[in-house]
Amino acid sequence: MKIGVVIRAQSPRAFWFRVFDNVEDRVNVGTFVTLDNYENRAYGQILARVTRVIRHNYLVDDRVIAQLGSEDVINTFRDYGIDIQYIAQSTLARASIIGYRVGTRFSKPLKPPKPMDFVYLPTEDELGKLLRVNNDGVRLVIGSIRSLSIPAELDANKLVSHHCAILAATGGGKSWLAGVIVEELVLRAEIPIIIIDPHGEYSAMQVPKVLSDDAKYVAGLVRVYVPGKVDTTSLDEYFRARFGVERRYVRFGINPRSLSLRLMEGLLDHYYGLTDAQRRILEEAWQYMGMDNELTGLDEFLNDLEKSGGKVVKGYGNELALSTLLTKVKMLVENRPFFITRPGEFYGNEPIRLLDINDLMEYGIHVLDLSGLDLIDQQALVALILNNIFRVSTMRRDRPVFIVVEEAHNYAPSVGLSLSTSTLIKIAREGRKFGVGLCIISQRPSKVHQDVLSQCLTQVFKRIINPVDLRYVRNVVEFISDEDLWEVRVLNEDDALVTGLAVSMPLPIKVRDRLTEHGGITPTLTPRSSITRV
Repeated sequence: MKIGVVIRAQSPRAFWFRVFDNVEDRVNVGTFVTLDNYENRAYGQILARVTRVIRHNYLVDDRVIAQLGSEDVINTFRDYGIDIQYIAQSTLARASIIGYRVGTRFSKPLKPPKPMDFVYLPTEDELGKLLRVNNDGVRLVIGSIRSLSIPAELDANKLVSHHCAILAATGGGKSWLAGVIVEELVLRAEIPIIIIDPHGEYSAMQVPKVLSDDAKYVAGLVRVYVPGKVDTTSLDEYFRARFGVERRYVRFGINPRSLSLRLMEGLLDHYYGLTDAQRRILEEAWQYMGMDNELTGLDEFLNDLEKSGGKVVKGYGNELALSTLLTKVKMLVENRPFFITRPGEFYGNEPIRLLDINDLMEYGIHVLDLSGLDLIDQQALVALILNNIFRVSTMRRDRPVFIVVEEAHNYAPSVGLSLSTSTLIKIAREGRKFGVGLCIISQRPSKVHQDVLSQCLTQVFKRIINPVDLRYVRNVVEFISDEDLWEVRVLNEDDALVTGLAVSMPLPIKVRDRLTEHGGITPTLTPRSSITRV
């Protein structure tokens, strides 16, 4: 269907066209249009997307505007049969050129279209064929193309293997969308998904939101893990009150022997400080101890550390440093709520199990609820667990795993030090080779370490309005245009823009409803009572 004609095209990136009067109501910002392939007729039509629509009236120039001082003047014009609003009006639209389909990708033309070329409105069937991802492999349907009934599909293999980022301002629906992606992944592929949950909101995925077999199946795959000695009473009560069921979780503990030297050193230095002598003794002693997964009592652990440290201690000063170091290690292990030093430990009447990384590598949705820990403890746990996941993955490369990191700016900040930064950078850079996929979620893209964000080759944007974040996204994201950035500023709550490898072109979508419950909520104000107070 012909809907207009090209009137100006000064580059291969975009063109302006005059919209025919009889189809003005069908052309809006976001509408897909096509052109005959003026560059290579062997391929299909050239696809473009409308990014701007303006109304133009050539009679409304400065001289006429000066006369429009009142309604009476306008009515006088109309009395003489001159309705300025309509007699010289036209609709103009600007369209950004996406390109023509070559295999699974779009190839951009190298020259602009010609003025007076016709512009077409494709049917949904024609558009669906153009926008569909490669038929091979796994496709995730996370919603529909905005304003259309065409499914919005993502290439699951590219989404996982080349990492992705979900970026939006606070309250923009990041966690909701992450839940949709997780649901789709476990329904379409047998892959373990590990969610770093700093607020405890992903536990709600245990509760089906709709009455369907898919919803029950996904909810049944959710396993929640809580650090061993964290009080979860308030969150459990909230969960029970909101969803009418008990929250299910397993309490887990970490063997202090399993920490890497850098993690142990970082925790000790943060909480108690380390002198140069203590740091040197710890570094030497840890080499003798090695990373032993055998669970032993705290006294035996400290004795082994003392023996290993004693091999390098000479002189009274170093003996005092060793003694003080042992005291700090003892305080650290006793006071950190995620350590376990003997089998059969309990918190209240709930058993604490030693965390087995292999359990997290099994098919299912594994939610690590870190909401009861302070930020440093969260960073330490994230570093420890993700390091072990990466290590296991290097030995079983044929079984991919997908890691979702909420509030990623806390675990890989762009400025300052974090115990988990180096781990996330390593996974972002090298994880693809070993089947470790990463999804980072953040409300402040500019606060996420550039080496992590730049490796996420699929980006899902909800609304972002902070100019600093928008500039940062423009600098580090490969597959985004100025038009896309403008659109990111005005997205509705249930809208998203997907760019990058997992889609064949920047894709405006309407996110589908969830199969499972969403734990995030924004409290609302309670109206003040109208009763007069004395």
